[in-house]
Amino acid sequence: KPIDLEHQKKFERVDQQAKFAVDPWHAATDAGEAHNDELAGPTHEAPPTKFNIWEMRAAYHAEVAQVDDLVGRILDTLTETGQLDRTIIVFMSDHGDMMGDHGLLYKGCRFYEGVVHVPLVISVPGSPAQGSVSNALVELVDIAPTLLSLSGLEVPKAMQGLSLDQMLLGNTSLDCHKPYVVSEYHNSLRFRGSRGSRASMYYDGRHKLNVYHDVGIGELFDHKEDPNEHYDLWDSHHHRGLKYDLLGRSFSAMMLRSGSGPERIEDY
Repeated sequence: KPIDLEHQKKFERVDQQAKFAVDPWHAATDAGEAHNDELAGPTHEAPPTKFNIWEMRAAYHAEVAQVDDLVGRILDTLTETGQLDRTIIVFMSDHGDMMGDHGLLYKGCRFYEGVVHVPLVISVPGSPAQGSVSNALVELVDIAPTLLSLSGLEVPKAMQGLSLDQMLLGNTSLDCHKPYVVSEYHNSLRFRGSRGSRASMYYDGRHKLNVYHDVGIGELFDHKEDPNEHYDLWDSHHHRGLKYDLLGRSFSAMMLRSGSGPERIEDY
């Protein structure tokens, strides 16, 4: 099996922010000397060795602490004004950051857990599920229909998300929401000769399939055997059947995301 950092080399043609992957256990070298100028973008050209990862992580933790303090101020204000018991609170993030994991920096356009497994905290006044932790698969597109449902408003049929209202109200299992989640990515950083990477992820709670559609490459990870996503099974002969099955499932999931057009109101 190729080591994790060797695996990153096949993504040189993928339009992403981190053009380099370096081994954090080795002394810093000028990785820029070896890189292909045709792949270089106008920004984010410096390899991870040019940064102090520990300083970056410390700054990130400081930002988390600051956000925690500011959210606390909002909650204090809601309490002081008597609005806390009639306010639905949602705390979420759109993405994470590689922060040196797998030798990479920035946020795109990869689908490692550090980027796609984001925080989601929802507080609903009077909910019996208050304070509970859920392991269910959830997507950010689920937030809009959830807020509409909890507010007693109709959810438009064209919405892609699935409301979490029944889970939040304690009417269904906290660990069962949907059988899979998908994520999409289009363009992180354009460079000379690029067409703009179109990438998608399909994850069923165990297997994660990532496809980079414009360059014909992909990744397959088994979270039960490899939770840290170090061993890509995309080219594994023993996992070929699994890969093709997941490709079919991913295609079906993406088709279901596509708009169906206006509703037919009359027969032909």
